[in-house]
Amino acid sequence: MLGGWVSTGKELLVDRARNLRLLLVEDSEEDELLLVRELSRAGYTVDVLRVWTPEELQAALPGTWDVVISDWSMPRLDGLEAYRIVRNSDKEIPFIIVSGTIGEEIAVDALRAGVDDFMSKGKFARLGPAIERARSAAQVRRRERETAAELDRRRDDIERSERLLRVVLDSVPDAVIVADRERVLAANPAATKLLGVSPTDRTLDALDGRLDLLLPDKVTEVPRDRQPLPSALRGEAIDRQELFVRPRGSVDARFMRVTARPFSHASGINGAIAVFHDISRERAAQEQLLISDRMASVGMLAAGVAHEINNPLAAVFANVEMITSTLGDGRSLQDADIKDLQEMLEDARVAADRVRQIVRDLKIFSRAEEEELRAVDLRGMLESTLRMARNEIRHRARLVTEYEDGLLARGSESRLGQVFLNLIVNAAQAIPEGRAERNTITVTSRRGAGEMAVVEVRDTGAGMSPETLRRLFTPFFSTKPQGEGTGLGLAIAHRIVTSLGGTIEVESTRGKGTMFRVTLPIALEETEATARISSPGIALRRARILVIDDEAMIGVAIRRLLARDHDVTAVTRAMEAVERIRSGERYDVIVCDLMMPQMTGMELHAELTGLGQADKIIFLTGGAFTPAARHFLDRVPNQWIEKPFDAQLLRALINARSK
Repeated sequence: MLGGWVSTGKELLVDRARNLRLLLVEDSEEDELLLVRELSRAGYTVDVLRVWTPEELQAALPGTWDVVISDWSMPRLDGLEAYRIVRNSDKEIPFIIVSGTIGEEIAVDALRAGVDDFMSKGKFARLGPAIERARSAAQVRRRERETAAELDRRRDDIERSERLLRVVLDSVPDAVIVADRERVLAANPAATKLLGVSPTDRTLDALDGRLDLLLPDKVTEVPRDRQPLPSALRGEAIDRQELFVRPRGSVDARFMRVTARPFSHASGINGAIAVFHDISRERAAQEQLLISDRMASVGMLAAGVAHEINNPLAAVFANVEMITSTLGDGRSLQDADIKDLQEMLEDARVAADRVRQIVRDLKIFSRAEEEELRAVDLRGMLESTLRMARNEIRHRARLVTEYEDGLLARGSESRLGQVFLNLIVNAAQAIPEGRAERNTITVTSRRGAGEMAVVEVRDTGAGMSPETLRRLFTPFFSTKPQGEGTGLGLAIAHRIVTSLGGTIEVESTRGKGTMFRVTLPIALEETEATARISSPGIALRRARILVIDDEAMIGVAIRRLLARDHDVTAVTRAMEAVERIRSGERYDVIVCDLMMPQMTGMELHAELTGLGQADKIIFLTGGAFTPAARHFLDRVPNQWIEKPFDAQLLRALINARSK
């Protein structure tokens, strides 16, 4: 009955502890019946009241409810507004969103607002556990609220109140800190375990010493007024995820879900309570899935990448051997011989440059997941991805590309490379090997509506059935034979694109092919780590250059490159460079490898800061950045270039400093 009470009629078969009083915010009677049927299958005896307007929801809240389940989009009410109404009722009722329209980005915002969970309609496998988890969490919240209320009611008996609070706090596995505007009132044992808060940290200043290394969104330090307890003491309600490092100077880091609330007493005592829940394992598992899928993609293409490297490498070796043979036969060189040598050298250089480009393409897939969002050149990123997948494509289809020049998207090059590598490889594998001239894979990029960039990947392969399309982005769903796919590629691609504020859509017809369309926010301008100088220019004076690289061949090569214009010293140990500078030697430019075994370039920079030579450093890097190295390069003003470096670029940087 619409808006009425519905019972499953199975009360005698189900334990009374499984009775569920459900307040359903839903405008569809059909969806109500489907949900009740699913709950019945999960072993619940359900009493349900369905409402679908703000007025009906307000009127129903004085009742006693175990859980509120809400649709996201309704004519007069949406899920977030329904949650606010329930929240403002001052009742700790678990709130779960079940919707057929909610996207992942909206779902994340809802969870940050405090919604207990969300899931898609028709995918109820975890509905029962989600309800039990939400009910359990509500019990913890009720217990915390009751504790705070007891503090207010028992002001005249503060010692008894503190004993009661201690019993409750000690039983909570999450870190709990209670403070007023001057001191810490209570901190449970979990606070010591998770945050390093000592029982002697009784003042807010002492507590700041433990919590001032809060790192949200890669910010090294956070002002005190942004931290949870100070924010709550100002009257704010805090619900967010943060990264904590503890204690000062430690490398131990934990992701926490932080909830902080202010409380007040009629006598004028004002304070706040903050609860910290460790979610490090969940975060690590999510990130590991992304990395594993990316590495699986690269591993699958390893043979093709090896083929792409071996071809130009063979050309390098052949030409170098011919040059060595020609120079070593003892005869005088004629003009024709010199011309041949020049051609062989140029061929070797071009082939080596191809190897360098392939290595740079591979680096896209090795960058850390915490890479900052920046402007990504879609054409360059897509070309790198296509080079990675070339061996998969060449025997199956002709490749057609059409790019809009200068189109930049805001995102992460490594994550977008992972998305499009998955789509392009899937397109290739949808086409049987042989008769490549009869099939095409088309990759296009263009500016779309609403400041969005659009990338499409089309193939003329087998296409997909409607049933496959419905399940396409479901984790662990795969149409490939067992052992040939994880079923995570498209699910992770969907997550990456939506997390960047974009969308991913698919159209497919059996026997005619498939088209994936990805939209991404347009970036306004490109940021470059190093300035690109078109000409090395002329050195106006001879500069003193110090080259530091643990690979002696690199130092020798740079010395040969620069020796005509500058005085170059090359060493293989950073400590030798420090000793030279401490003894009084000074250099106009210091070319230094970033990652070295005994002393890194980062440590050398710190040593030379006090000696007045740190600003002279130009860093060389092979591109294998640790998170600390990436943060260091973003922080310091020094220029850096990647190995294998462009000789013209290095000479230009050196000559620019010799003016």
